[in-house]
Amino acid sequence: MLCRVLCALLFVAWTAESAREKVLYYGYWRSPFQIFGWLFDSLPIIDLVPWQLLLLALAPLCLIWPGAFRKRAWPMDAAILTSFASVAITFLWGWIRGGSPYNAYYQLWRFLVGLLVSLLLISVVRSSRDLKALGLTVLLAALVRATLAMYFYWAVVYGKIEPPPPYMTTHDDTLLFVAGLLIALSWALARGSLGSWLTAALVSGYLLYAITLNNRRLAWIELVLVLALVYLVLPRGRTQRRVNIVLLVTGPVLLAYVVGGWGRPGVVFAPLRALSTAGSYDDNSSLGREEETRNLLYTLSNGGNPLLGTGWGIPYAKVTSVYSNFEEWWQYRYLPHNSLLGVAVFGGLVGIFGIWLVVPVAAFLAMRGYRASTRAVDRAAAMAALCILAAYSAQCYGDIGFQALTCNLILGVALAVGAKVAALSGALPEVGRRGGMRAAEAMSGAPGHAPEGAPGAADRQWAFAAADSGLS
Repeated sequence: MLCRVLCALLFVAWTAESAREKVLYYGYWRSPFQIFGWLFDSLPIIDLVPWQLLLLALAPLCLIWPGAFRKRAWPMDAAILTSFASVAITFLWGWIRGGSPYNAYYQLWRFLVGLLVSLLLISVVRSSRDLKALGLTVLLAALVRATLAMYFYWAVVYGKIEPPPPYMTTHDDTLLFVAGLLIALSWALARGSLGSWLTAALVSGYLLYAITLNNRRLAWIELVLVLALVYLVLPRGRTQRRVNIVLLVTGPVLLAYVVGGWGRPGVVFAPLRALSTAGSYDDNSSLGREEETRNLLYTLSNGGNPLLGTGWGIPYAKVTSVYSNFEEWWQYRYLPHNSLLGVAVFGGLVGIFGIWLVVPVAAFLAMRGYRASTRAVDRAAAMAALCILAAYSAQCYGDIGFQALTCNLILGVALAVGAKVAALSGALPEVGRRGGMRAAEAMSGAPGHAPEGAPGAADRQWAFAAADSGLS
């Protein structure tokens, strides 16, 4: 039940539209989902939004719910606590050095919400049904936002607004669209049925059109990263052989597309244009980001402590500003576009290793869970959780993903799913009241760790290979 409540909160967060949000639809329009907008309007005095209060009210209930601390992946719990502690240490360091707690809050609160969501989901997710509910929530939110982007373009923009806005919804929807497409693809690969592939094809085409309309080149970069990682994750077997055959057949067509379309204008060549112009010196957007990066590197080398950085709440040094003048956005020196480098600048080594620790730990657990799982839902969830971490990292590197609520909620789901699949599949030793003994028995291979008749690691690997090769 609590998992469904959290799914509802997540869906609202991904689709709600605040009347005060000027970036959304470039300020031209609002959809019926503005009915949820009041949940994201700050309350006086406490400066929190009602959605945050609802999440905080649910937190103790999730943590004391029966079974909340069973079937958990202890490395993920440790990484989340380490990340919380690292944020606290670097926040205090910035405060001591005269940083602004107000701006530090805006630098950190969305990431902290993502960590909290992951902690709560780990406590309430019990089975494959819960994993499926989470996946459907992300997918439904992506389809809703994609539909709104299409409606806005055809009903409001097309033929009426010149020049058209540079994007249709928001920059943050980039990661949501990629996550929805990834979920559909992961399910098709795990299930392998004709119906799942037809569904994946329809969903992918729909979301690709939304990505094209939204016109964010980072989306295509994230998509390439995700697809490459999906291929690398695939185990040897029937599915990988079929993918290889498809790649061999379509390879010449893709090569011709790249050679013929590189550098050309037009919607059909948008992915190539995104890849060719990223990091180039031909447009002010890329030049502004390059200049911002130089300012961050200068601040990192001259303005902070190698271990703790400058501390949160302290702006980066503005040494050069020919292209990176974002004066209309008064907090821009606290919220750089390259927010991953910003974590290193504001948090130092403690920040980049302590705060960011959750990402590699979640990737490790998701991969372990994927290899050990035999259920299609679990395998699809693990693959999606693993691969979306690469897209999230790219979003943080290129477009303020660390400070985006949409992106950090997707991160929270990915952390929880990676941890739960690893725990539910038995990929990690169970830790409980006799956790030390159980872990030692599991690591040493001593008998008695698993109950009689339970499948061992070799049995799970055989079942996984059999399912992939069509023997089961």
